[in-house]
Amino acid sequence: MSLPLILDLALGLVFTYLILSLLASEIQEIVSTVLQWRAEHLKYSIEQLLAGDSAESRVAAQELANELYNSPVIRSLNHEARGRLAHLLRRFLHFVGQLYRIVTRTRNVFGNQTSGPSYIPSEAFAATLLENLHLIDLQRLLTKSRLGHLIEDRIRLPVNQILNDLRISTANEYLLGPEIKQLEQSLRQITDDFQAQHISLTQALNLLLSKIDDFIETTRQSLPTDNHLSQTFLKRLTYLKRNLTNSADEYALLVRKIQPTLRELVLILDSKSSIYQEVTALAAQEDGLMRELLSQIRPQQVPTRLKDSLLTLAEQAQLKVQQADEELQKLQKEVEGWFDRSMTRAAGVYKRNAKGVGILIGLAIAVILNADSLHIANRLTTDQTIRDSISVAASQLANRDLQDLQQELDLMTEAVDNSLEQFPLPIGRSPRILEQQAQAEAQWAFPIPRRYLGWLITGLAISMGSTFWYDLLNRVVNVRATGSKQDTSAKD
Repeated sequence: MSLPLILDLALGLVFTYLILSLLASEIQEIVSTVLQWRAEHLKYSIEQLLAGDSAESRVAAQELANELYNSPVIRSLNHEARGRLAHLLRRFLHFVGQLYRIVTRTRNVFGNQTSGPSYIPSEAFAATLLENLHLIDLQRLLTKSRLGHLIEDRIRLPVNQILNDLRISTANEYLLGPEIKQLEQSLRQITDDFQAQHISLTQALNLLLSKIDDFIETTRQSLPTDNHLSQTFLKRLTYLKRNLTNSADEYALLVRKIQPTLRELVLILDSKSSIYQEVTALAAQEDGLMRELLSQIRPQQVPTRLKDSLLTLAEQAQLKVQQADEELQKLQKEVEGWFDRSMTRAAGVYKRNAKGVGILIGLAIAVILNADSLHIANRLTTDQTIRDSISVAASQLANRDLQDLQQELDLMTEAVDNSLEQFPLPIGRSPRILEQQAQAEAQWAFPIPRRYLGWLITGLAISMGSTFWYDLLNRVVNVRATGSKQDTSAKD
C-alpha cells in the first residue's frame, strides 16, 4: 500500500468521523439542554459540597441547597426567554424533564422549581450561603448586645454611682444634672447609630471614649477646682476611662470582647457550644429580633460537614484579618475559594460523565446509520472515485474555524452533500452497502460479527469529539498537500 493511498484512506476516515462527531455533538447538546444535565449536575455538586460523605446530612444538605436556590441572587441567574412561543417551549421542556424523571425514578433536584442555573459565580454562592445562615445578622445583633452591656455595666452605671457619691457628699442631689443627662443622651445616640449601621464598632468605641473625655472636661469646668470632693470625683472618672482602654493592645482586646470572632459565629450553628447558649440567653432577655433570628438558624438542620468546613475556613480567614471590620469579607473570600475548588472537581466528574454519554451516542449513531469503520476503510481502499470526492470535500473544510462549522452544521452538511452527490459516504442501509457487508462477513474468521466490531470502532471514534478530528483533518490535508508538491517536483 503506497503512501498516497494511506493518506487518502486516513483522510477519508477522519473526514467521516468529523461529520459524525459533529452530529453527535449536536445531539448531545440538545439532550443536555432538554434534560438540564449541566444545571442538575451543578445542584448535585452543591448538595455534595454541603453534605460531604455523610448520609445522615444528605437530607439537610438538600433542604439547605433548595433554600439557596430560592434566594433572589441565585434565582436571578436562571435566565429564561420571554414571549409566548418561548414560554410554550419552556413548558414542553419542563414536561419532557418531568417525564424523564418519572421513567428513571429520579427526584426533581430543583425542589419546588422546574429549572436552575447552569453556572453560579463563587461570589454569589458565598454571599448567599452566609446570608442564609444569618451569620452577618448574628454578628451585628450579638455585637450590638455586647456593646450595650459594655455601655451599661462599665460606663453608665459606674458614672452614675460616682456622681451619686459626690451628690451625697455635697448634699446636692441636682449636681451636674444637665451634664449627666447630656452624657446619657450621647450614649444612647451612639448605640442607635451602631444598630442602624451608620457607624462601625471601632467608630462607636472612639465616640464612647470621646464622650467620656467631654464629660470629664465639662465637670472639671463646672466644679470648684480647689474642692477635695471635686478632685476625687474627677480622678474616679479618669480611672474609669483608663480601665476601658489605656493602650492600643487594650483597645484591640476590647474590640475582640465585643465583636464575636469568626470561630464564635460559626460555633453558633452548634447547639452544644457556649456561644449558642449565650445567644439563647440573650434571645430570652432582649427584644424579638434575636429570638426571631435564632428560630431561623436551626442548628440541627445545618449539615455537620458544612459546620466543620466553615469552622476550618473561619480559622483560616481569622489569620488573614487585620481589622475587625473586615472579618466577614475574609470569610466570604475563603468560602469562595472553597466553592471554586469543589466546582473544579465537579467539572472533572461532569466531563467524565459526558464522555460516557458521548460513547453511547456515538455507538447509537454508528448502529443507526450503519457506520461500519471496517466497511468504510475497505470502500476507501478499493474505490478511487470515493477517495477523490472526499478529498475535495475535506479540502474545502480544512483551515476553517471549527466553531463556525458547529454553528453552521446545516450549511456544511449541504456543502458535503453537494460534493458527494454522486459518490456518497459508504454508510447507511442501502441494499448495495448491506450486500457488500454480507460479502465481507462471509470471509470474516473471528467469532464476533464484523459489522459489530466496525460499529464499536466508529462509536469510540465519534466520542473523541469534533475538535480532535478537525485538528487531525487539517494535519492530514497539510501532509497530503506537501507530499503532492514533493511528488510533482520529483517528476519534474
